[in-house]
Amino acid sequence: CAAMEYLYANGLFPELKLLIEKTEYATNKLVRKTSRIYQIMYDRKTLRAKQLKPDAPVKYIKAVNRLKINDDEYTLKILRDLVHIFCYFDMHQYGKIGTFNQSIKRDLLHVKDPLLYVLLESRLNETLFIYHWKRNELILSRKYGYQLLKDTNNPCKKIDIHNILAQGYLFESYDQAMYHVSIAMESARELQYERAMYGLKNFTLPFIAAYYKKTEGVTSEDQAEQAHIALAEHELDKCIRILESFEQLTPFQQYYLGRAKQDKYLLRTSYQRFIEERDDYFYARLPLEALNALDQ
Repeated sequence: CAAMEYLYANGLFPELKLLIEKTEYATNKLVRKTSRIYQIMYDRKTLRAKQLKPDAPVKYIKAVNRLKINDDEYTLKILRDLVHIFCYFDMHQYGKIGTFNQSIKRDLLHVKDPLLYVLLESRLNETLFIYHWKRNELILSRKYGYQLLKDTNNPCKKIDIHNILAQGYLFESYDQAMYHVSIAMESARELQYERAMYGLKNFTLPFIAAYYKKTEGVTSEDQAEQAHIALAEHELDKCIRILESFEQLTPFQQYYLGRAKQDKYLLRTSYQRFIEERDDYFYARLPLEALNALDQ
């Protein structure tokens, strides 16, 4: 298990795939179950270049829940909980993450292998980094984020951490946010990490730029972010036209439309959806801020 976790943690996915294939029919039951969980993690990680989230997080949750894991198989329980956490993250259900964090903390105490303990603790810290960000507990979130940057040797993981740190500075500092975006983009370019490059260029960068109305030369392939850029550039008709062509709106898109139309109902709905559907107290600040500005 320590070998598989080491390969996973360091982003060595071709080697991990080989090890999974070697162990999937092992005579040892524990090894077989471990192999199966890493297969699920591997499947979730290997996405197309322009695909930012896995297709079917629910499928991975069901697959991992089908495994019979005993109460004393602490490492397997941790791995199962990690699959749950990252799938709920993919589904924007951030509130569910907290429960699993607690059980991982408990089960970690039973992990005897020192290398495995360090690797799994680092994965727990990764989930806490995201969890506290979404709870709008930014000092705690950054503490885990900067610790992870120090601890990890996986350059792809560092890009993901910088991406989240950048977003975490949205309400505080354009310069700090863009500092993390530029480090992430530089690394993604060097690594030719297409999926990260696509996400940073079309989502994170235009999103932060549009929030601060610093959109000169900034573009996005994503229609919703095109609407956000139009909003920042006071092209309200364009923003409204793009968003009203969508069949359904995310809480972000409702926020953009609410701002463009100065519509308090849309902004309130966006706020409620961030809280109720996503447990996202960080981004719920966007519609709240817009509502307060309208009340001035």
